[in-house]
Amino acid sequence: MRVRTGVTGLAAAACAGVLLAPTPAGAAPVPTPEAAGSKTGSYCVVKVSEGKTTCYDTFREYMAVLSGGRITDAPAPEKAATDKKFQARMNKTLNGPVTTMGEYTGAQLYEHGHFGGRAIGYALSEPCKNDGKWDAEMTNLDDMNFDDMTSSVQTWNNCYIVLYSSANFKGISNTYDWADWVGEAMNDQATSFRLKARGEAIR
Repeated sequence: MRVRTGVTGLAAAACAGVLLAPTPAGAAPVPTPEAAGSKTGSYCVVKVSEGKTTCYDTFREYMAVLSGGRITDAPAPEKAATDKKFQARMNKTLNGPVTTMGEYTGAQLYEHGHFGGRAIGYALSEPCKNDGKWDAEMTNLDDMNFDDMTSSVQTWNNCYIVLYSSANFKGISNTYDWADWVGEAMNDQATSFRLKARGEAIR
């Protein structure tokens, strides 16, 4: 194992040496591989509370870490994307605390539709809270070498995700809780994102 460390409605309208811009109070910035001292790989787990990103060469290694060791036999990504039993198992496992990590999975972004290709998983210290604040945000997915690449998304633990077509939460946007395809307007367009608790309005 080689490890490298270090639709719901249309709104109006990973490693470069760029650090995250300051974020509004209450929102946890997502650490980039550069900020964490790691290198970009095909499958990255971002631990927001630790400010650490770790990237892996295989989907199986990535899923083992994201699931806290509960899923150690994940199939190859092209099979995982279409395996309904595996998707159900992953959903059940990630929709709750991953106790060995002490964290909760907030979202996964995938390179291809139907949850295929490269992936980035975001682990939060707690579920998204209904407190009117953003729970995590990424100002520029280019920092993860994932700019204009997202085609499908999954969220868990009371989170939804807002994808934006431009950096710093500008451009067109779309809101999702689960989408095997993000739609024509946002496909391969996302450059920044935010996570927020379900049921809360975008402000």
